[in-house]
Amino acid sequence: MAMSPPPTRRAPGAPRAAPRSLQRRAGARVRAMRKTVLVPIGLFVLSIVLIAVHLARPVEFLFPLGSLVIGYWLYRKSPPHYVGFVCWLFFLSPWLRRLADFVNGSFNDKSMIMMAPLLAVALCGLSLITGANTLGQRRNAPLILIVVGLMYGFIVGVAQTGFGPAVYTLVNWLFPPLVAFYLNVTWQHYPDYQRVLLRTAVYGGLVMGVYGVIQYVVVPPWDLFWLIAVKITSFGKPVPYGLRVWSTMNSPGPFAVTIMYLLQISLASREFMRIPMMLSAASALLFTSVRSCWGGLVIGLVYPVAMLDGRSRLKLLCAVVGVAALCSPVMMFDQVSDGVLKRMQTMSDISNDNSFQSRQMLYEAWLSAAFSNISGDGLGSTGLGTKLSSDPTKAASPAGTIDSGILEVPTVLGWPGSLLYVGGILMLMWRAFLASIVRSKDRLAICGAGVSLAIFAMMAFTNTLVGVTGMFYFIGVMLPVIGLRHARRTAHAAKKAAARTPAPAAPAAAMARTARSQGQRAPLHGGATPLYKVRL
Repeated sequence: MAMSPPPTRRAPGAPRAAPRSLQRRAGARVRAMRKTVLVPIGLFVLSIVLIAVHLARPVEFLFPLGSLVIGYWLYRKSPPHYVGFVCWLFFLSPWLRRLADFVNGSFNDKSMIMMAPLLAVALCGLSLITGANTLGQRRNAPLILIVVGLMYGFIVGVAQTGFGPAVYTLVNWLFPPLVAFYLNVTWQHYPDYQRVLLRTAVYGGLVMGVYGVIQYVVVPPWDLFWLIAVKITSFGKPVPYGLRVWSTMNSPGPFAVTIMYLLQISLASREFMRIPMMLSAASALLFTSVRSCWGGLVIGLVYPVAMLDGRSRLKLLCAVVGVAALCSPVMMFDQVSDGVLKRMQTMSDISNDNSFQSRQMLYEAWLSAAFSNISGDGLGSTGLGTKLSSDPTKAASPAGTIDSGILEVPTVLGWPGSLLYVGGILMLMWRAFLASIVRSKDRLAICGAGVSLAIFAMMAFTNTLVGVTGMFYFIGVMLPVIGLRHARRTAHAAKKAAARTPAPAAPAAAMARTARSQGQRAPLHGGATPLYKVRL
């Protein structure tokens, strides 16, 4: 009969094996994290498969409902993955809608698929209930000012434009600060926010950048079908090398701001995939022909270059120069260089720039009216919300086409709402800059402050603080703040833990005497693990 081997003994000084309970917990946590990634991917894959087998009609109801259910599950289980899921919904929902319309053979101007990101992001409003005890705290004061200003504009909008237009516009103005409030109340997940948002930026930018380049060169049939159906001439000609790229989103403007945000945030990543992402995303940004985002990218890069230390600054400059050098061969093709260079030349020749001249006329016509309108026109008087107005004169009002965020805010919110709204925005930016100065080695925080500055600077051309572009602004401006709070609380907890731990003076002396008697060296720190090896 074979005898079982004797149990092995742990060598002196060897680390102890982790208890089985801790191993089981670690395994369960890994499996839970996998689910938070695989379940959203499964929703997108299932929707694409159903569309491919000509079951696009059910997708128009299945996809929004699935997005709401998965969003609520992630909202309760993992806040960082919830925010990442919302970002992916804004990235891919317009493309999924175009694919469904193409398979159905008819353009649906009220597709329910476009409701999926709004339903998922609306769950952030629950944080006002769960985090109600933090509403009176000083760190939430800027967001409270913004919300109060929007509520004023909503009341005026209901009175002047109707309930439907006011509600629709309120949703687009309100959900970006709600996302910021959700980040503020879940600050303890900041390390996970770093990991999830950086991966979202890298892989989201890679998908959208590659698709944008393909769209510019080939023009997929579903994009061509949608462009002909909506009859928008500002997107360029529906032929290869003649489009202004909008990739998987709905318009070149929001896509350009999104890809600019992803490019700047990905500078804080250390993954290898960030290199092909930057190449494809930078090329797609050029093909959008959105000059304000070209300038915004430069503004957003200036801040990290000024704030980072010498070594990080050198790495950033090398990355920017390398990406520009690798993208330069694209400009050797005449089909590409003709459109891009022509668009760049208008930036130096302002006298022949029709866009600049029309915007100058807009400022001259609206400047006096915007600042003399004390009460404001209310939410619903501008943007897509005007299409929901029951009054045809208001639906066709020129106020619905204000192409400047600087003019749109006082026109909509009036003086009372604008003072509250703009005051909250400036307070958020001031806090973000101060936090990024303190956290000078946190690359994500510095890049977040830089991209928020770039998006805010683009308010001279369009209102970038609402909708999906506003969500990226508020994410960027909140990252330095919650990063600083997490670092301070972690350091404070470590100090308290170190103060509560008694120093083993007697055992250390006994161990030192035993070691001297055996001719050995005494261990440092009384045999305890050095402080610099402790993971906080």
